[in-house]
Amino acid sequence: MSRSGQPENRDTFSLLVLNVSFRTTADDLFPLFDRYGEVVDIYIPRDRRTGDSRGFAFVRYNYEDEAQDAIDGLDGMRFGGRALMVQFAKYGPNAEKIHRGRITEENPKPRGRFRSRSPRPSHL
Repeated sequence: MSRSGQPENRDTFSLLVLNVSFRTTADDLFPLFDRYGEVVDIYIPRDRRTGDSRGFAFVRYNYEDEAQDAIDGLDGMRFGGRALMVQFAKYGPNAEKIHRGRITEENPKPRGRFRSRSPRPSHL
């Protein structure tokens, strides 16, 4: 089991863990997720410039039922002063893709504030 490093492309079940404290390490997360099955690896993305955590992590399992058990047991759990959000990660062609601030057809639900492209009303 590798506790850090970028995920490899294998047939595993990857979880996205959101709202992770910026001080949390893979070693901190490991005991939480290891209760639900054998953890393949934990990856915490870092800012390329500063090296700081980006506030989320990926945890991989070999078996879907173990990953689902981790979601059921840990989603909403308070850890490091924050409520974790745990869900299946989406990779590949079915993943949500953001292009220039817009979400593509795979998930048309907008995020954030977008300006209307309708013309402004003219004042007479």
